[in-house]
Amino acid sequence: MKTSRGFTLIDVIVTLTVVAIACTMVITYIGTSFIQSAVPAGLVGRQYALIQQMEVITSEYRNRLSNGTLNLTTFKSNYIDTNSVLYVDSGNTSIKTFNSGNYVTGNVLVVTLTNGTPPQSLQSIFTQ
Repeated sequence: MKTSRGFTLIDVIVTLTVVAIACTMVITYIGTSFIQSAVPAGLVGRQYALIQQMEVITSEYRNRLSNGTLNLTTFKSNYIDTNSVLYVDSGNTSIKTFNSGNYVTGNVLVVTLTNGTPPQSLQSIFTQ
């Protein structure tokens, strides 16, 4: 009677082949997840930068509003256009008059911040 004392060469080769295929599949899946995880993190970081910049503008707006020195035209020309405000999309930042039928709401300052590729934007409306 013959007793088995270990694995045959065929058993070892088949096991190594199955493990290699399984490892390749797992590494391919996890590798793609790790490589692509930087894209959403970058988008969130850029959006956070836009939010921070809009908070700076809003803070200055509230200071001028509480002091009674707010004029949208001078605020735009002195703070938005010339100050070192990052990300301002000057093509979409302007003072506009909104109408609703026969009712005129008055002038509002529409500030649009844009950054990056793909472009992300943040828009706020300031009234007088």
